[in-house]
Amino acid sequence: MKAIDAATLAIKNLRNHQVGKCNVCGKSTIFICIDVKAVRNNMYCLFCQSSSRKRHVTKLLINQVIPNIFSLADISRKSNFNKLNIYSADVNDAFYKILHKHQSYSCSSYIPNIEPGTKIDDGVFCQDLENLTFPTENFDAVITEDVFEHIRNYEKAFREVYRILKKGGYHIFTVPCFFDKSTLVRVDTSGEEDIHLLPPEYHGDKIRGKILAYRTFGIDIFEILKKIGFETTVDFSDYADRRYGIFDSYAFCSKK
Repeated sequence: MKAIDAATLAIKNLRNHQVGKCNVCGKSTIFICIDVKAVRNNMYCLFCQSSSRKRHVTKLLINQVIPNIFSLADISRKSNFNKLNIYSADVNDAFYKILHKHQSYSCSSYIPNIEPGTKIDDGVFCQDLENLTFPTENFDAVITEDVFEHIRNYEKAFREVYRILKKGGYHIFTVPCFFDKSTLVRVDTSGEEDIHLLPPEYHGDKIRGKILAYRTFGIDIFEILKKIGFETTVDFSDYADRRYGIFDSYAFCSKK
């Protein structure tokens, strides 16, 4: 979204902005609303530009992996943080702004025509989630946000995440999900060619402009992950989370 368009929407939704404290940058802030119908994907922090969804992931990351801090910005006082390895399948986001100077943090993007595993910058790699190049049992936490619905062979990708996690490690992730019915398959990927079963659905993508959604996950996601070896829970935001900028959101936490 262009900055001028975002500014226009922010002014239009002025009454829906919220005051609170961001658990990513740690600052008292205003959470800027640009779309009241999809607040989990916006409500941007005025300072670090984290979204509601990202702050929900941060909540779980802190609770499960880096306890006894309020925000990611507090990790500099955690003497054992550099002993933790964290990987996020996103770049140039609020996490990167806070964590990129730490050797224990890695992030990636899938860039066509670049060999997976190629180092792009310090701690930044080109990676294909279906064929990760990281060593086995290397990370304490893996983070993916609204990615797996776009992966052709999602089970292979989940197994790859399981492989690179240490025993007791966590995959903290978000995906669009129906909690009252099974996964909606939009594209048949059983053969070499994609066969569209429904009109194509595309989501915005920072690199490619738009990206195909192969499915919307359903309640069967828990059984899928159980077969791989994960113990999975889902955390739904509540009223108390609103003061930390988490609105109308849910996030999954799978333990190896």
